[in-house]
Amino acid sequence: MRQHVHTLRAAILLVLFVLTGVAIPSPRVVQAQDLPWQNKGSPFGVVAALGNRVRADEIPAAVALMREAGVQWQREEIFWDRVQQQPGGPYDWDGNDAGFYNYDLAIKAQVAAGIHVLGLLDYNPAWFKGKNPRPEEWIADWGDFVYSTVARYGRDRGQITYWELWNEPNLAASGYESGLYTVADFVRILEVGRAAALAADPHAKIVMGGMAPIWSEMPSDRHYDYFDYLDQVGQLGGWRFVDVLAIHPYRPNTPEGDAWRRDQSLTFSQELSRLDGLLRTYGSRPVWLTELGWSTGQGHLGVDGDTQAFLLVRTYLLAMAHPSIEKIFWYDFRDDTRPNIPYEQPTTIPNDLESHYGLLRRAFPLDPARGDLRKPAFLAYRVMTEMLAGLSLNDMPPTNADGVFWQRYAGSGRRVDVLWRTGEAAPAFTVACGCHEALVRNWKGEVRYLLSSADGQIRIRPDELGAPLYVEYDPPTRRGRLFAATKHSISGDFRTFWESRGGLARFGYPLSEEIIEPEAGSGRPRVVQYFERARFEHFPELSGTPYVIQLSRLGETALQLQGVDWRSLPAQVDAPPECQFFPETGHRLCPPFLAAWEQAGGTDLVGLPLTEAFPVTDATTGASYSVQYFERTRIEQHPDQAGTPYEIQFGLLVREQITRWGGMP
Repeated sequence: MRQHVHTLRAAILLVLFVLTGVAIPSPRVVQAQDLPWQNKGSPFGVVAALGNRVRADEIPAAVALMREAGVQWQREEIFWDRVQQQPGGPYDWDGNDAGFYNYDLAIKAQVAAGIHVLGLLDYNPAWFKGKNPRPEEWIADWGDFVYSTVARYGRDRGQITYWELWNEPNLAASGYESGLYTVADFVRILEVGRAAALAADPHAKIVMGGMAPIWSEMPSDRHYDYFDYLDQVGQLGGWRFVDVLAIHPYRPNTPEGDAWRRDQSLTFSQELSRLDGLLRTYGSRPVWLTELGWSTGQGHLGVDGDTQAFLLVRTYLLAMAHPSIEKIFWYDFRDDTRPNIPYEQPTTIPNDLESHYGLLRRAFPLDPARGDLRKPAFLAYRVMTEMLAGLSLNDMPPTNADGVFWQRYAGSGRRVDVLWRTGEAAPAFTVACGCHEALVRNWKGEVRYLLSSADGQIRIRPDELGAPLYVEYDPPTRRGRLFAATKHSISGDFRTFWESRGGLARFGYPLSEEIIEPEAGSGRPRVVQYFERARFEHFPELSGTPYVIQLSRLGETALQLQGVDWRSLPAQVDAPPECQFFPETGHRLCPPFLAAWEQAGGTDLVGLPLTEAFPVTDATTGASYSVQYFERTRIEQHPDQAGTPYEIQFGLLVREQITRWGGMP
């Protein structure tokens, strides 16, 4: 990232674009004549630079968080001046006394976790810092550095295959001021670096150093927009030295919006199409977006946390729909602090954009259990990878609605649609899904609705402005006890709990499989499962206690959905002898509800009473019965069922709250 923020300073106000979006027609699948559709098998990357930015003792926690987020690729930047201090001198790969620059540890930990590593090799050597040498004075040493690094982590250890040579050579600070005075100097870096890498490991693949855009400043012979720089690299024959191109397409507005780039306005998709022109001219290559992001720093280029999350997903989706784009790396994984700030005392400045690009807030220690660690963008990234990893983009149906985007993915027996809107209208669309049901989840993974189809069709509506909506058709069942009535299964701890604590009468049929939703408040991943009468939550950290499975507070939610705040209801002060009084809520629990409450698990599994018992009338049948709401459920007494097992029932709260027939309201 580094310098490119300064190239956006004079851009038009971001806030207007972010809040309103730009209404443009929904795209079809991009067609790039004569350019192949690249491999989209593992597009989800981040920039974490563990060796440089995470102390050695916290690397395991960082890797655990990357795995939680579903990261498939990570860019590990290996600074030449950190691993070799003198020309011809030894290389130091295992860090300093402060626990940083331990590339051996960082790379090993990621590879062991199944995360692919893109090695980034950059910047001129330590012995020439501040001396402005010509590249000829250190180009041979550059080749030695590339050879030694690729031999170590490629040929010898088999940990890295792809190597990015240099970073943002088109910008003055990381190009001209780092010893690359001309475009030809960068081409020489590529030529020598490729030769050295292939000599060290014949399987090595070379990625051209990622280049950043210049949106508003005028270019110069020291400061180029990446279109101009790539064109000159192509004219000089530099493309033949790389297998992959890399760009850093930061934007001053939303990816769907038009932004002026000196001589023309470009949406993100149009920017990528313009890049396709260079691919046709100089040779088709996969394109990796090795940096992109939005900052939550305060100021006219900053965005709020939810907006950062929305922009992340929408940019990934638009990039994945473009034929030439293969991988996308979000910058960055964790918020930064200013240089020379003690690692144990991280601080960020609210209006410093550079400090707030992360998916995680800066905190010490780096504890995955910390409740304030995950930003909304982390949740959005985690859900995006959970929903789409392993699937392929099949179609982008036309919606005939301005500012509405729709992508359809499938693979491995799953079908998932993603929709979002940037225009003011929120139209509904009929989908001939041929499905039994569809599970609708919001951008952070929370279940919105379970839609039962009407004759194989459902209606969906992207109702929240800018927010991606996921629709999964007939989610595959897991192994376990299958229920034909709902075509869902239960297994493991959930099955044990269901079968031992009341089964069908207490909880009803399963309405979903096990899924991951964000824990309220912290965003930590929590495995849950929906039943007709309850939502199970799994707490493996409480293994060995009675609280491994807990029930959500659906009774309280049901009252909220009716506009009732139980705290405002008249409170009682005591109870007759046959009842039990609960001073915590000011309510009584009397027969026959008391016996049902005790049998169902009392305070632990039903919760405290939030109301008194009161009569209601079924709007469909006209039958009268009594109900009482508790934290986790609603108990009902049906006089017309007196003398049968169905006189006392537990309310179908999940059915009432999330299930809909035919479509979203």
